[in-house]
Amino acid sequence: MRLYRVFKPTEFKLKFANGTSINAYSIVNLEPLSRSPIYRGSIEGVDKYELILILHHQDKIKLAEKLQEDMRNGLRENKKIFPGFNQALKTDIEIETASFNDYDPDEIYDVYSKYGSPDKVFPLIVIPKVSKSEYDNIYYRTKARFLASDVPSQIVTEDLIRDNDRYRWSLLSISIQIFAKMGGIPYALDRSVIRLEDPSSTSIAIMGLGISAHPLHRRRGVGYITLFDHNGVWNFMDSKVLSMDRQEDMSRRIAGLLEESIKKLLSISSKKNNILVIHYSGKEIGRREEEAIKRAIRNTESMNKFAAVYVLKIRDSDIIFGLQNGPHTSKDGIPTDYPPVGAVIQLKPDVYAMATTGYFDLGEGTGRSMIRANICKGLPTIKIISRHRDAEISNLGSNISDNDLLSTVFGMCRLNYVAISNPVSREPVTIRYSREIAWITLRLIESRVDVSRLSRVKYVMWFL
Repeated sequence: MRLYRVFKPTEFKLKFANGTSINAYSIVNLEPLSRSPIYRGSIEGVDKYELILILHHQDKIKLAEKLQEDMRNGLRENKKIFPGFNQALKTDIEIETASFNDYDPDEIYDVYSKYGSPDKVFPLIVIPKVSKSEYDNIYYRTKARFLASDVPSQIVTEDLIRDNDRYRWSLLSISIQIFAKMGGIPYALDRSVIRLEDPSSTSIAIMGLGISAHPLHRRRGVGYITLFDHNGVWNFMDSKVLSMDRQEDMSRRIAGLLEESIKKLLSISSKKNNILVIHYSGKEIGRREEEAIKRAIRNTESMNKFAAVYVLKIRDSDIIFGLQNGPHTSKDGIPTDYPPVGAVIQLKPDVYAMATTGYFDLGEGTGRSMIRANICKGLPTIKIISRHRDAEISNLGSNISDNDLLSTVFGMCRLNYVAISNPVSREPVTIRYSREIAWITLRLIESRVDVSRLSRVKYVMWFL
């Protein structure tokens, strides 16, 4: 076991419309990267929206008015933290409130529908705090109700608005999520996740592929795909319901999902050579599901249209490593022994452990040190990344190194539209939202909604 390398956040800067930065907060000065989806012309994007409608219970009008005031005009005490939605994202959208009587998804949607067409009015819904581990809670029921009508939504809890410290630091993040769900691209990576000798002739796509079981009915599940380009720009997602106790059916349906997604991907590529890197989550996948994924990759005919296909399994680990007497210290000045974020240890050929929480230095190259940590307490998060050569495809002799493949994982950990103060997420965005995607997809199916017919939400990041 040896230290393989250390990826640094400063090596993966974020790209905005008017420049680059290490920090996601720079969006206020540098403007969002794009106001419309880069890969989906039929969705007009942010500029078509005319109204953000804050939907709230009739007894919570003061909370809604506080949110409305701050979204409109920014924080009175410090506009540098949040100057307002339109001011931060350079948009021109009205922000109004509307009340409902009961925490009932149908009633909430009925109130919303009176204010205009879904492609012009965006719903920002205020509900009580709930545990997302509960499959039948008001959060998932409300999300599903709006998605059933092809409408993405943003939910804010009443508890968050009451907690002034958390609330003020969350407003920009909430606004960025709304912007992304409207079809905009807030920011992406300034560099390709893989360095190519001839980028003019080769395109790289990063795919998240996963299977999640139904939380109550374990024989049912969802296979899902999320797709990004080599800079981490969102492309689209898709999903299919699976029978978890019939391996043949599972393999066939995953293969069908791959086939459809690859056709979409290749239809937008203008490059001679196309390379696909697949991340799949090991969190809820057993050996049987893993074999189904590998079989689907091998049996999907359109895979042969790629110059190469690489497959990485990413899973949680109970391995712990640190850096004795490292530069990060607690408030008391005691070394925490946290590892540097992005530290990679080679466990054996094709198997690596990567620290996704630990310390980092965002002051590198500026002549000053800014040692911080993206872990508040406890042990650092370590991910095991395994390269599955038995599932790889190479048609043109392409040979991407383990180092470059690992950079796709770290790079996708840099793209976080939710906790923007965290420079590196615990998981890459390719696999991070598996539960939200699975649970809401299953709920839609249970409500007899044909997910394949939803035309808009597949092309925006509705699961943020």
